[in-house]
Amino acid sequence: MIDFAKKKRAAAKPVIRARIGRPRDEAARAAILRSANAILEKKGIAGFTIEAVAARAGVAKTTIYRWWPSKGSLAMAGFLAETAPKISYPNSGSAVADLISQLRRVAAVYGGKTGRVLAAILAEGQRDPNTMAAFIEGYARPRREEAKAILRAGVERGELRAEIDLEATLDALYGPIYYRLLVPLTPLEPEWVEKMATHVFFGLLTSKRRHQRASN
Repeated sequence: MIDFAKKKRAAAKPVIRARIGRPRDEAARAAILRSANAILEKKGIAGFTIEAVAARAGVAKTTIYRWWPSKGSLAMAGFLAETAPKISYPNSGSAVADLISQLRRVAAVYGGKTGRVLAAILAEGQRDPNTMAAFIEGYARPRREEAKAILRAGVERGELRAEIDLEATLDALYGPIYYRLLVPLTPLEPEWVEKMATHVFFGLLTSKRRHQRASN
């Protein structure tokens, strides 16, 4: 005898299908970014093409264009995916120590081949707005906000003066790095960056912290 009530309840249950699109998309995206950075390191921006990235990653060009509208924006995304984790901010409890440590990391990474790649991509960004937008929105703006949060914490802890201008401070700290990156009259070295940052921070410390540093 057929139990029609049981059959009806079974039919009413929703069918749960495996969602395979997202993991597959994420895997393809990761492969594209790895391939983009590898080609950048080997051939530079001049030898970088969408076709080469697609071939290396094993995807169609249309897959790449779903996420990146231009060669430059893909190059920047690949570069940042590989480089950004290497220059993250530490969290030691001191704004000055954390920012100087991160600045040294930036100098160490950008002082060699990686910096030359970035300079070439930024030059591409002068003619391709998508490339510059990828750098600003994917790296510069979020990192700047993170650095401002570190400075604010330094003010709250009494390490830095309350009236400091956060925007001007960050320009003073990071502007010289990009100047040496784009105008390589002298090397970009961690030791130089630390000296430069120490000069900037000495004028931003509270009187108490300044006297402590002067006496050490």
